[in-house]
Amino acid sequence: MKKLIILFLFIFLTLTPGYAEIVNGIACKVGDSIITINEFETAYESEKVRAGFFGEGVPDKSSVMDLLIDNLLVKMETEKKGIVVTEEELNEIIDNIRKQNKLSIEEFQRELKRENITLNELKENYKNDILKMRLISQMVSQRINNISNEEIKRFYEDPANKKLFTIPAIVGISQIYIPVPSDLSYKEAKDIKTHTMEIYEQASGGADFQELLMMYSRAPNKEESGGTLGSFTREQLLSTMKPQDVDLIFSLQKGDVATPIMIRDGYYIFKIDDRKEEKLLSFEEAYENIKSYLLKEEGEEIFEEWLFKRRQIITVHYMIPME
Repeated sequence: MKKLIILFLFIFLTLTPGYAEIVNGIACKVGDSIITINEFETAYESEKVRAGFFGEGVPDKSSVMDLLIDNLLVKMETEKKGIVVTEEELNEIIDNIRKQNKLSIEEFQRELKRENITLNELKENYKNDILKMRLISQMVSQRINNISNEEIKRFYEDPANKKLFTIPAIVGISQIYIPVPSDLSYKEAKDIKTHTMEIYEQASGGADFQELLMMYSRAPNKEESGGTLGSFTREQLLSTMKPQDVDLIFSLQKGDVATPIMIRDGYYIFKIDDRKEEKLLSFEEAYENIKSYLLKEEGEEIFEEWLFKRRQIITVHYMIPME
């Protein structure tokens, strides 16, 4: 019913422009479609949270609106071409993300709340990304067999591209998690630190790590996961840990235990379960990856050109200030 009301208000506005000032629910008109103030404010708040997480400045409102307009143009084009993303696909993606991070449904919901995003907003973000990828794939479908072996060979032999077909070093880790409540006295905080160091000394001294984590770890899913967190590259760990802590973990060998690391709300004692060194793929191993990369690169150029032309011919009218 709410969508019908919004649609009715929009039709009413287009027929009676003299009354436009009484409606404050529309942030931008894009052709015959609209972006609501609620959609804009939600996207802007999400971008502010993301920027803060990565240590970036406050996002520019006009850039956030441009992103919403681009997404709307993609949605309009994919609807016209019959390109869809089903609810089942989105649910599967969300479920895989949750399982890969070894999170229960409740833990996953808490993480979403911590990052100030709803499940529907997360699904919408993935839907926009998938629609864009499928639109690009359709745009470059005629080029798939036109990339020559010589073009791929030149790309492989260019030193500037080496990192694109280098598999980064990976560590597999398990954890013992000791929470540190925020309202502790100095003595209580010191006691927890001492307790954590005692556990570390046992672990690094040869005690069974699994037995220690089952005894002392307060991670909510330790019984299900056995304390295993999974495998991570250096870049992945840097998203949640300080560079010096990541350097410490990557300096260790399989079976080693890292000194306790304080991350947000507690101490973490990590054990290196597995370690794989960086590997440069051979030309044969990298062939399909390079071909896919070149197609993606060309697809992005075609997409940006299409988007630019589309923006030139469609009427965009901002209903709220972008300052």
